[in-house]
Amino acid sequence: MNEEQNEHSPLDEELKFHVKIDWGRQGSIFLWYAIVLLGFYGLIANTVMFDIYNHWIPYSEMEREILIWPYLVYFKNYDDYRDILRLLPILLLFLTSFLLTYKEDIPHYGIKASIWLVPCIIAEGFMFYFLMFGFSAEPFVLQFLHLEGYINILILYGNVIAGAVSGMYLKKFIKEKKQVKD
Repeated sequence: MNEEQNEHSPLDEELKFHVKIDWGRQGSIFLWYAIVLLGFYGLIANTVMFDIYNHWIPYSEMEREILIWPYLVYFKNYDDYRDILRLLPILLLFLTSFLLTYKEDIPHYGIKASIWLVPCIIAEGFMFYFLMFGFSAEPFVLQFLHLEGYINILILYGNVIAGAVSGMYLKKFIKEKKQVKD
């Protein structure tokens, strides 16, 4: 074999580029997004898809607004174990945004990642609606032409921002405690 063929020219080195992804940071963000996107509506379905006698309700008979206005689940009045379950989706969202911000060295990255959860949840509600009931303009009308749609968005953003700011302040508090001890 010719030695000239084995050597790489400087031009070849310049054309090569390396993509490095820090899976420690981005991987955990994707993991938390997956947990929220699967768990949020999963917890809502486990709460809503049963009647007061614990009989399964077919999805064709469920309230369609729940997929677009998930905050309705938090205010429903149940008389059994579902009283606690109805708060789990909002608690999951709060804890996820808390952890996304708490684990970041620069809290603004965690806050930004947390804020992007809300559009993902709204888009997932549209997707579930289309899969369950067929494509129509009704979810857009419910979300953007009714006051309840904007209340839903405000509740989701308020919860996410509260969780993110809590995570930021707890991390700041812990860092200050460590500096005082040292």
